[in-house]
Amino acid sequence: MAAGRGTRLGADLPKALVPLGAVPIVTHALRGVLSCPGLTDVVVVAPPDRMPELTEAVRLAPPAAPVEVQVVAGGAERTDSVAAGLAAMPGGVGIVLVHDAARALTPANVFERVVAAVRHGHPAVTPALPVTDTIKIVDARGHVVSTPDRAALRAVQTPQGFLRETLELAHRAARGAVTDDAGLVETLGRAVFVVEGDPRALKVTGPQDLAIADGWVADVTRHDGQPLVPPVLLVLGGRPGTGKTTLARAWAAARGAAHARVDTIEQALLRAGDAPDRSPGPEGYAAAYAVAADQLTLGLDVVADSVNPLAVTRQAWQDVARRTGARVLQVELTCAEAEHRRRVDTRTADIPGHLVPRWEEVLTSGYEPWPEVDLSLDTTGQPLVELVAAVEAALVKAAVVDAAAPSRGI
Repeated sequence: MAAGRGTRLGADLPKALVPLGAVPIVTHALRGVLSCPGLTDVVVVAPPDRMPELTEAVRLAPPAAPVEVQVVAGGAERTDSVAAGLAAMPGGVGIVLVHDAARALTPANVFERVVAAVRHGHPAVTPALPVTDTIKIVDARGHVVSTPDRAALRAVQTPQGFLRETLELAHRAARGAVTDDAGLVETLGRAVFVVEGDPRALKVTGPQDLAIADGWVADVTRHDGQPLVPPVLLVLGGRPGTGKTTLARAWAAARGAAHARVDTIEQALLRAGDAPDRSPGPEGYAAAYAVAADQLTLGLDVVADSVNPLAVTRQAWQDVARRTGARVLQVELTCAEAEHRRRVDTRTADIPGHLVPRWEEVLTSGYEPWPEVDLSLDTTGQPLVELVAAVEAALVKAAVVDAAAPSRGI
C-alpha cells in the first residue's frame, strides 16, 4: 500500500485518515488486504508528518501470524512513496502488489485475480473496468482534438501486481511523474496485462466518493446482492466480573457492530412479565439468539455478551452463525482470582433491576469447561485496546488461508 502526501479531504486530514464508517479509510483498506490468501508482508507507506496517526489506524486492523505489517515514511511524490515501500519489503518476497489506500473497499477477489495473473507469467498486471462514458481529448485552448474509441479504453484500479524485479527495474529507470506503477513498466516498453476490476474498488478522492463509500459500508451488500465480507459473530463467555461487557462495548464501537447483551434482554423480559423478582430463565438467551440472527442477516457484525456457561448455549451460538453465514469466533475471558474478586465485590449494576452476583454465587454457579474455545484472554491488568487487538488478530488469523505461499508480499 502506498500513500503519498498530495491528496487530502478537508483542510488538514490526509485522505487515508478520513473516517469511513467508524474507522479510518486506511483501516478498511488494510482489512481488505489482510483478507488476501497467501500474504506474508504488508508495508504501509505514510506521510512523514502523520506517522503516529497512521500507525494507530493500522493497529485497528491487526494482522495474523505469519503476516508482518510495518509502517514506513513515504516521500513527496507517489513514486517516492512506492519506492520507500519497496525498499522496506523483505528480500524473500517475489510478488509485490501496490495498492492505493483510497480504494479501501476493493474486494478480495480482485487481489486474487491480480496475483493469479502474475503467477501465470505476466510480470505486470493491473485490474481495470471498461469505460462507459464517451471520452474527448482536448487541447490547451479547450478544443476537442479527437474522440478515442471507448471500446479500447479502461479505467485502471489497484492493486497492481508485479514480479519484484520488474517493479524494481521500472523504479530505477523512472523518468518524470506517472500516476501509477503500471505506467512505469510501460515506459520500459514492457507489456502490462489487464484483469477484471470491480466497481467497489472506487477511489475516494472527494466528498461525493466518500458519501458513496459510506453508503457501501452502511449497506454491506455487494452489487450482486452477496455480502461484501461475511459478518462476524463474536461469542464471548466467562464468569461474571471477568470483563465481558467492557470488551464487548469496546469491540462493538470499533467495528460499528451490534451488541447483544443477555443481561439487558433478561431484565427487560422480567420487567415486562408478571413476576419481575424471579430469576432469569432460558428466555433471555433465546431472545438474544434471535436478535443476533436478525443483525447478522443484515450483514452487521454482532458481539454476543453473556456468561455462556453451558455446552448447549455455546452450540446455540454456533447454530446462529451457521444459519446466517457468519464467521464465528469464540472467546473466553478469565481473570486472576484476587482481581476477579475485587471486581465482583466492588461492581454495581448498570441495568435497572439487575442483581449482580456475590462472589460466593460466582464460584458456585454452574460453568462448564470450554475446551473448544477459539481464544482465551486473561483480562488481569490488560489494557482494553490490547484485548480488542487480540480479538481482531484472532479474526484475521482465522480468515487467512493458503498462508504457505512464501514468495508473496504487498
